[in-house]
Amino acid sequence: MNKILLGLNIILLVAVGALYLLYYNYTSSDTHKIQQADKQVANSFKIAYFDMDTLENYYDYSKEVRGYLMKEDSDIQNKLSQLRTKYNNKIKEFNQVGVAPTQAQQTAFQQQMTEMQTDYENQSTSYGQQMQAETMQKLQGVKVEIQKYLKDYCKEKGYAYVFGTKEYDDFMYYKDTLRNITQDIVKGLNEKYRNEKKQ
Repeated sequence: MNKILLGLNIILLVAVGALYLLYYNYTSSDTHKIQQADKQVANSFKIAYFDMDTLENYYDYSKEVRGYLMKEDSDIQNKLSQLRTKYNNKIKEFNQVGVAPTQAQQTAFQQQMTEMQTDYENQSTSYGQQMQAETMQKLQGVKVEIQKYLKDYCKEKGYAYVFGTKEYDDFMYYKDTLRNITQDIVKGLNEKYRNEKKQ
């Protein structure tokens, strides 16, 4: 009976050893696969950046939009300046009258000046809101064009993320020039824009 129990214990000991060996091989190969997968992800996780200031200065569409917005702003300033000049001319005209104005004339003049001042302020607010809305719309259009171009560019080059940075950027603290794709982006965007403009 002791020989049977001894034989069963030996068989159980061998079985436990075999199970431990199988478990060890499984976990070590799994760890190796995880490390290999991590390395592949790290190698495929490419990041680049482009300089927004340079892009704004050399991307034709961006320059065109900024030129348009500057012209619109200048037109608005001219309209407001004309209103201000009209207001000032009315004051000069009233002051140049030789005889002293009556109380009724002064009241009418003050009412007219108040109306002109209110009109100027309303126009100024209205123009400002229109300009702000148009600026946001136009700049969003430029951003959308850049994003559409980058979508194809990143597929081709294998980039996972592309950041747009500025000279005084609070977000990006360090940039190496190896990851700078600004020239590629400007060249590609200009080619795309010029081809679309020809059509």
